[in-house]
Amino acid sequence: MINYFKKYILIALFLFFVIPLTASAIEYDLQIIPGDIYFSEDILIAGDSVRIYASVRNVGTEDIVGYVSFFQGIELIGNSQPVSVLPSRVDDVFVDFVVPDVASFNVVARVQGTEPVDQNNSNNETQTALLYPEHDFDGDGIVDSQDNDDDNDGLLDTQENQNQCPYILDADSDNDGYNDSTDKFPCDSSEWLDTDNDGIGNNSDNDDDNDGLSDSQEQNLGTDPLRSDTDGDGVNDAQDAYPLDSSRSQEEVRNIFQPIVEQELEPEVISNPEVIEPANLDSNSLGNVQELIDNLEDHADLDVSDNQLKVEAVAGTDNYFFKGTNWLLWIIILLIFSIIGISLYLYQDNIFRLFVKKNKVKSKPIQKVVAPKPVQNIKSRPGASSYVIDLKKKK
Repeated sequence: MINYFKKYILIALFLFFVIPLTASAIEYDLQIIPGDIYFSEDILIAGDSVRIYASVRNVGTEDIVGYVSFFQGIELIGNSQPVSVLPSRVDDVFVDFVVPDVASFNVVARVQGTEPVDQNNSNNETQTALLYPEHDFDGDGIVDSQDNDDDNDGLLDTQENQNQCPYILDADSDNDGYNDSTDKFPCDSSEWLDTDNDGIGNNSDNDDDNDGLSDSQEQNLGTDPLRSDTDGDGVNDAQDAYPLDSSRSQEEVRNIFQPIVEQELEPEVISNPEVIEPANLDSNSLGNVQELIDNLEDHADLDVSDNQLKVEAVAGTDNYFFKGTNWLLWIIILLIFSIIGISLYLYQDNIFRLFVKKNKVKSKPIQKVVAPKPVQNIKSRPGASSYVIDLKKKK
C-alpha cells in the first residue's frame, strides 16, 4: 500500500516539474484556433459588407511579430494584416469582407511570415465551419427567412407565388414601374390604374372615372377625367350643367313673361259714359287675343296661382312690336327705305318721263264745243225778199 502511494507521488511530481520545463523550452510560438475567428455581424446577409476578426495568441516566451492572412477558399481576402504580440498576450486583426451570394462558404485564417521564425507551425492555421449566408431581397434589414413580405411590395408572401406572377421576390412583377401593391394589374405591363374599378385599365378605358363623359369630352370641357364630380358639388359631371362651378348644377329657367303689378283702383261712377272706340283696335289685335286665349286653353293643365305669373291680354294696348325698343321694327323700316331708294335709283328715268307726260296732259286746253244757233227761214220773215247769198263769192 505504501508502495502505491509513493508511485502516485512520483507521477505528480513529474507532471508538475517536467512538463512546464518542456513547454517553456519553446520561445517563439504564435497560436490561432477555430474559435478565434469571428464576424462583426451575427447574421451574414449576402451582399453586405462585414469585418472578419482573428485573435492571435503568443504562447512562446519571447516577443514575436508576423502576418495574418484571410482566405475564402484559395482566394485572399483583402491584404495580410501585421501582428505583434507579447508573451502570453493576444492581438486582434481584421479585414473588410463582402458576404458572397453563395449557398455556403468558410473562412481560413493563417499566421505566416513570423520574425523570429515560429517554432511550432501546428497551430498557425484554422478555419471556420461552413457558413450559410442569408438574403434580404427588399433591403429592409430583415432577412427573407424572417420577413413576411420579402419584396416589400405590400403583398404578403402568402399572397404571392414563387413561380407565378405576381412573384414573391419581385416587387414589380410586370416591370412597368409600379410596385405590385399599388399596381391594379401587377401582371400586365400595359396597365396599372383602374380609377373607376370597372376592371378596365385607364389606358384602355374611354371613361376612366365612369361619370358618363368620355375622357376626350372631359378634356374639351376642362373637367378632370379621373374625377366623376370635378367641382365636388355632389352631381356627376355628365348630369351637372355647370361641372366647374360648385355653386350651381342645374340650368336656370328664365321667365319669358313680365309679371303685371296689380293696383287696386277705386271704382268711379260715371253718368252718361261716352263710348270711345280704341284708336288702334283692329282685327289683328283681336286675332292675337283670340290666339292667346286658344293657347291657354290648350294648356289647361298648367297650375297658375295668384302669386305666380299672371298674363293679361288687352286688345289694342301696349303693343310691343311698335315700341321704339323693338330692333326688329327698325330693321323692317330700314329694309323698306332701302328698297324704295334702290327702286328710285334704278327707275328714275321712267319715273321722270311719266311725270313730264302727266304735266303735258294737264296743260293742254280743253276745246269747248258750242252748239250752233238755229237758222231762221228767210222766206218766213215778213217783208223779206227772196234771195240767196253765195258765201264763197262773198269772200
